Amino acid sequence: MPIDDSSEEELPLAALSHPRLAGLYRFWDARRGARAMPCRADFLPEDMLPFLGYIILIDVEETPRRFRFRLVGTEIVQSYGFEVTGKYTDAVQPPSYRAMIERHYAQVADLARPVAHRMSFTESPGRVHELVRLSLPLSDDGVRVNMLMLASVFGPELARFRERQREERGGAGG
Repeated sequence: MPIDDSSEEELPLAALSHPRLAGLYRFWDARRGARAMPCRADFLPEDMLPFLGYIILIDVEETPRRFRFRLVGTEIVQSYGFEVTGKYTDAVQPPSYRAMIERHYAQVADLARPVAHRMSFTESPGRVHELVRLSLPLSDDGVRVNMLMLASVFGPELARFRERQREERGGAGG
């Protein structure tokens, strides 16, 4: 019987302390300028080298609303062991994780603002995935979100980052 367990917590953007997530947020913010959100064309691959392996681009389709993975970075594919580029979120397992990410994607599309989450889910045979994800809206017309750009920190990298943070707090008398 597959395990179907997940948890989630929305994080304030100020809590994004990992350099990749904080850096991508600053990059997105600079590209948007005075607009509510930038468009996909504002991001050139050569300008995004530090982020590329960890980026997911998702098309936001309306009527009915669906989310399609346009691009999934190589680091993400290697970590999870499967490729979902070109597929819809319907392909995501377990169902609890699929429901969670669809809620997150809808939240960003509806609010048209960045959102960060800490989440975990367990898949059969008990492999636990923990990650922190930043979801950024993109818009071709400046009003309607038609794409999402996501970046994550997960797995051993997340564990090492948390350990470094603990050591730094401990070394500073905390």
